[in-house]
Amino acid sequence: MRAGTEAARGYAEILEDVNGFALGGGWHGIALGPYTRADAETALLPYHRDGLIPRVAVIAESSSLRQQFWPVGANILDLEVAPAPIEAETQIVDADETPTAEPTSLVEVELVEPAGETPAEAQRSKGALSREEKKKLQRLLQWAGFYNAAIDGSFGRGTRNSMAAWQEANSYDTAGILTTTQRAEILKKYNSIFDGLGLEVVRDDAAVIEIKLPTLEVAFEKYESPFAQYKSVDDTGARVLLVSQPGDQNTLYSLYDTMQTLEAVPLDGPRERKNNSFVLIGENATMVSETPISLANG
Repeated sequence: MRAGTEAARGYAEILEDVNGFALGGGWHGIALGPYTRADAETALLPYHRDGLIPRVAVIAESSSLRQQFWPVGANILDLEVAPAPIEAETQIVDADETPTAEPTSLVEVELVEPAGETPAEAQRSKGALSREEKKKLQRLLQWAGFYNAAIDGSFGRGTRNSMAAWQEANSYDTAGILTTTQRAEILKKYNSIFDGLGLEVVRDDAAVIEIKLPTLEVAFEKYESPFAQYKSVDDTGARVLLVSQPGDQNTLYSLYDTMQTLEAVPLDGPRERKNNSFVLIGENATMVSETPISLANG
């Protein structure tokens, strides 16, 4: 609790609406708010830009929070009793997740980790992970270069060996089970690759698309139906094409064929077409592109 209180006090010296909540398992969360979802998005961008909160700070729903400990005596969520503890990772919202409801939102600034975790506690916290959370951890281990098997959410020998290899490479005891703190560390390292990209939500009214773009890497260039084209602002060569057009499944299939003729989609690479979506990944010696397209509302 002391570490959480100190963290909350530090943020309260420079920001308004600072709150601290217990999350269970010894974890505490620091959040700003409460806001509506729209107000939370508006607050998040300038705080990121000005370096007032960490780049990994995200928008979280109030339903994921527990008993409030900061400010002392406050209870902004009107919680009568503290629900059962939950794992800290469930507080991390992926960049591409969009909540389906419209509950009260907060800008989650920081997770304050517990003092330590025994192997038995690590085993219990690992067992509490959902299948999707286990897949996510496998992807993180794959990204870090320690896992090359199937992303199946099953922690077999291969996954345990990869966790042990990651622990050895990062000067931890090689128990083969990542603790809650270690899982948070590998996630933080993954998120750090986005620092300095200027990731911000861009609303393109002409393309009728809202998407996070690396605004320090690309800038709008022109419209050329059905594309809104964003070009690189430096020598990285990064490009973004936003694709939006009316149509049905036949239009989707036609676009699938058309996209593969573009220079931006090299012929080599996996591709998959389903009834309502497709993904094209093109690779050559100079570029890699990914094209996810989906059909919405028919």
